Amino acid sequence: MEHIRAIQELVDEHKESMPTGVVTAVMEECQKTYQSLPKLYKLTWTTVDSHAHVEHCHNGEDIAHIKLSHKTQTLIVEAVDHPHHLRMCACAMPHHGMMLASWLKLSMPRTMSIGEDSMVIVHSIVPYEPRKRAREE
Repeated sequence: MEHIRAIQELVDEHKESMPTGVVTAVMEECQKTYQSLPKLYKLTWTTVDSHAHVEHCHNGEDIAHIKLSHKTQTLIVEAVDHPHHLRMCACAMPHHGMMLASWLKLSMPRTMSIGEDSMVIVHSIVPYEPRKRAREE
């Protein structure tokens, strides 16, 4: 994206010495290129899984030990309409670099259940702006 902005700034600096038609055409092509780039978002979510283990006691009473495990991740994903050719649930899509565009309209945080023993908590979805890191000298 930075290279597109650099072209636009260069054209702006020299537009007085260039024909108006060329300036307009270059700026329109830059805008088309910029708009064709995928809209990326930074998705932060936590997946929570549960596991129950029943311990059989000698006195006849069984005790259930329930454990929850969680994992928080931040993923860079593209907002897409549900691709019908992919047979996956919406909560599996972020692991493939996608999320439903409809998630952008949801209030956060949002909790979604996945089956009987798992759930997802979506903490935030914010636009992703790639930044280059400065090289170490």
